[in-house]
Amino acid sequence: MPHAAGRRGTLNPPVIRTMKKGMTFWLPGPLCAVLLATCCAYAARGAALSMEGAVQVALMGNRDLVAARFVVAKAEGRLRQAGLLPNPDIEFNGFSDFITSGDGEGEFIIGLHQVLPLTARLSLAREVSRVGVAEALREVRNHERLLVARVEELYVRTQAARLRSAAADEARADAAASSGLAATRLSAGQGTLAESALARVEEQRWGNMATGAATEAEALLLELKTAAGLPAEAPLVLTQTLESAVADLRARAGATGVAIRPDVELALLGLDRAGAETRLAQASAWEGIRVGVEYMQDRGVNAPGGIDTGYFLGVKISLPLPVWDNKTGDIEVARATEEERAARVRALELEVGNDISAARRRVSLLEEQWRRYGRETQPVIDEAGREMVQGFEQGRVEARDLLLVRAESTALRVEATRIIENLALALIDLEAAGGTHPALAAPYLEEKPLHRRKKP
Repeated sequence: MPHAAGRRGTLNPPVIRTMKKGMTFWLPGPLCAVLLATCCAYAARGAALSMEGAVQVALMGNRDLVAARFVVAKAEGRLRQAGLLPNPDIEFNGFSDFITSGDGEGEFIIGLHQVLPLTARLSLAREVSRVGVAEALREVRNHERLLVARVEELYVRTQAARLRSAAADEARADAAASSGLAATRLSAGQGTLAESALARVEEQRWGNMATGAATEAEALLLELKTAAGLPAEAPLVLTQTLESAVADLRARAGATGVAIRPDVELALLGLDRAGAETRLAQASAWEGIRVGVEYMQDRGVNAPGGIDTGYFLGVKISLPLPVWDNKTGDIEVARATEEERAARVRALELEVGNDISAARRRVSLLEEQWRRYGRETQPVIDEAGREMVQGFEQGRVEARDLLLVRAESTALRVEATRIIENLALALIDLEAAGGTHPALAAPYLEEKPLHRRKKP
């Protein structure tokens, strides 16, 4: 993907540079454009969002994500600081014989000193910090992956709770109508007291269920607003149906290829960092050579001529010897850390593979359950409902039996909502486990690979 550079004020992708000839990272231009367009559309409409629209608004406005992105700036600051030479020092020395009331003998010395590394310690420190920048970017990307899954989950659960509330409201209305009919029949001497009592109880039952589902939907909507970075009083209308959301998730699951999750990349970069820290510990055994240039003015008695002044220019070199502290312990710690991170990479790769396999299996089972409901259960519900209504109108079915069949049909509809909700959540888990959402699929571009895989 080419890099589109531009002047301040244009809609070019933000660039993060780590060094002059190092790595350059930027968000893909199309993704930035999509995020900006989504937020502008949200501001224009005020409230209506599809599931993908809610995801894009969250990626731009989630407060925790905005705070997390500053980790990149912190890593860049550490990179700019890493590998710098220590500041030079200037030294002044003066000696005089005025205490002994001498002849004015003495000397004055001024020196400039600089510590220079004997090894590649500074370049290794820069390498560690460069990996730190890449780690920060992957840390933010992983935060985005988890946020996308969270927003999608809240969207699906909110719509499912509303469906359950609507089904329960419909059942309550049917029970209320049956309760009125039963009261009329009872007053006319045609119905039974059990029929009237059952209708009233069913009305209360479904009313309580509708209220509970509506309360759950409101609570989930508030959580969704928080995830999207919206205040509680902000209007928010969810426009996409549950079945439509499942269709989108299903289409993405079938079209998306294999991706490397950002937390896996983060673990691999941690392994790279450990290797660089091991080399840095080895290089730190030699702390550095101290080189200085000194100028000296010497005043002494030169009999019989009197005071004689001499001027001298010298070089001073101080070489530390790694006799007592050769960083053996630090090297051992760094090597152990490298081996630990290599083991964690292997463990995470296994975990990710198993998560993807489990999510795929769960999706497969729920897809079959949903197809079976549409193929076998729904026709039975529709046919039984028509037969019971026709039988009641013809006097062949008691009102109590009609009420029971309607209640069981509504319970099955609620169960169907549970099935499709679980299917949507399984598809979201599959997408999160693979890290394949379109907002995450385009990686940060680099001029050279950031991590080198080591053989297990």
